This record gives sequence, structure tokens and C-alpha cells, in this order.
Amino acid sequence: MAEQFPSNEKHNPLDEAAADLSAAMTGKSVDVTNSSVEEVQGGQVKMTNSAARTIHAQAMDMRESAVAAAQVDSLEMHESAAGAVAGKNVSVHGGVVGVLAAERIQANETTVGLLVAGKVEGDVKALLTPAAAAAFGAAFALTLALLRLLFRRKSVISNQ
Repeated sequence: MAEQFPSNEKHNPLDEAAADLSAAMTGKSVDVTNSSVEEVQGGQVKMTNSAARTIHAQAMDMRESAVAAAQVDSLEMHESAAGAVAGKNVSVHGGVVGVLAAERIQANETTVGLLVAGKVEGDVKALLTPAAAAAFGAAFALTLALLRLLFRRKSVISNQ
């Protein structure tokens, strides 16, 4: 029998993907609500109004929460913050992430410090991309080389 969705709710394809992943998961489900924890490991992790230092999960749903570091296959973030995230499929809505590396990123109203991604969809403000980092590094190296050359000439002239 086909599943029907009420007309006033939007169907999210990530919900189906999360359900499929949950069925295939070997880890346990973990629900963290209004808590602060050091480490969370599980198949499916749900965080609401919470904070965690590290998370390892196959699927994770964060709502108004924070994590220092997360390694996940699938992540759904709503109004949350993360220091570093590594994953396959990451969806961020109204969040801030320091370092985000993923195969596929879908985002709305999101700010990321360093972004490394295969495919990005949506509204993401990346402060530093790999191309920008390479350009900054090249400019910094060129500046150092020129300063070194300049000071070497001055020391040769003053020794004569």
C-alpha cells in the first residue's frame, strides 16, 4: 500500500533515506535531549537542545544542538552548530560549521569556515574554500620569498 502524506506537510526525501539507513544499521539508536555529553556512538543519533564533544553515527538528526566533531554517513542539522563534520550526505538548515567535508551538501542559510565538498546545493556562505586557501597560501609564499630576497640584498650591501 502506498504511503500518503497530508497535503499540509512537505515530504522530505531525506526522511525516506534515513528510514532505509535505520533499517540497515547495526548500531543502536541514541536519543540525546536537553543534555551535555562527551561522546555518542550509534547507528541513528537524534540530538535536541544538546551538546556533544564527539559523535560517530550512520545517521544523525540535530535540532538546536552543538557538536565539536562529528563523523556521520547522513546528517540533518536544524539551527545547530558544529566545529568539524565529515560525512557523505549532509543537510544544514540555519547552521554554522567550522570545517565541513562531505560528498554532498544541501544547505539553507548556512555559514561554513572551510568547505570541502563534491556537490553543494543551496545557500552556503563559505569563508574559505580549497581554491581560496591555495591562492592565500601562494600569495603568502610569494610574499615570504620577496621579503627574504629583499633582506638578503640589504645584508650583502651592508657587508661590502
